[in-house]
Amino acid sequence: MKKLAHLFFFLFLAAPAFAQQKPQYSQYLFNNYLLNPALSGIESYTDIRMGTRRQWVGLEGAPVTYYISGHTSLGASDRKSAVSAPKGFIPRMAAANNRTTKYHKSRPHHGFGALAQTDKTGPLNTSNLTGTYAYHHPLTRRVNMSVGIAGGVQQTRLDGNALRLNHSNDPTIQPGQMARTKFDLGLGTWIYSDFFYVGASAAQLVSKSTANAEGMYVAQQDLQPHFFLTGGYRLKIRYDLSLEPSIMVKMAQPSPIAVDVNFKTTYMNRVWAGVSYRHNDAVAAMAGMNINYLMDIGYSYDLTTSELSKATAGSHELIVGIKLQNKSRLICPQWLW
Repeated sequence: MKKLAHLFFFLFLAAPAFAQQKPQYSQYLFNNYLLNPALSGIESYTDIRMGTRRQWVGLEGAPVTYYISGHTSLGASDRKSAVSAPKGFIPRMAAANNRTTKYHKSRPHHGFGALAQTDKTGPLNTSNLTGTYAYHHPLTRRVNMSVGIAGGVQQTRLDGNALRLNHSNDPTIQPGQMARTKFDLGLGTWIYSDFFYVGASAAQLVSKSTANAEGMYVAQQDLQPHFFLTGGYRLKIRYDLSLEPSIMVKMAQPSPIAVDVNFKTTYMNRVWAGVSYRHNDAVAAMAGMNINYLMDIGYSYDLTTSELSKATAGSHELIVGIKLQNKSRLICPQWLW
């Protein structure tokens, strides 16, 4: 345990020198707002999402993550300009409700949002609070573009009292709380329509942080910028069934490029299931349901394929979405499918 305590202390001091400083998610497919501030206010309703992830179950001190996000548009009631959906794509079952069978060109509008998340790994706890803004503008009758910015703070805290030491007088580990506060800046852009999306974003663009502890000073450390490229396409299989392949590429030096390849199928705009492959890390199975125009839910299980596979039973992730002020009573999100 002494070695483990030293490991957490080393991670606290040196974590900014490593690339993986942001929580890992599998359900970002249903909340790309986690990766890109340009999605702020993309829907005509207020989109609230709560999620939790238990990574590497069975491994002592493994990461546990919680988050809540919300974003909305300014002047949503003035945004609508009806555009018919691709012929035959919307389920016949929903045709009786005309409000759910129309796509709308996104008129110029603003979006605002906020994200709070906490990631706990043993006695090491990282918390983020971020505000976002985006501006959306149509490029064509069916293709839109948005640009966004995110700003906030990140605090990393090591609880020395939570470390169980073989020798209580170990001078390496200080009792009490040691904290580091980091200022964060992110940028993003998103091009989207009812059948495809392409996005690019960057996070942790402010490289310096301030550090403090009880009775001691910790030198400033750098935040490593993270870059994300995402893309997806919705392919109509038949009138009530669609296939949605997507990809996400993450770049953060000095780690190698990480690539996720995803395949999701949606039935009747209500029920969906999919698989995801994360190179040299995990294979994930996921499923979910758009329960009604107010709520949706999703779950994923990651089967670890890395060297950690012998020490863990995989990872679990749950997400719950709530649609507020959904005046059009959209069951399936118009743009965030």
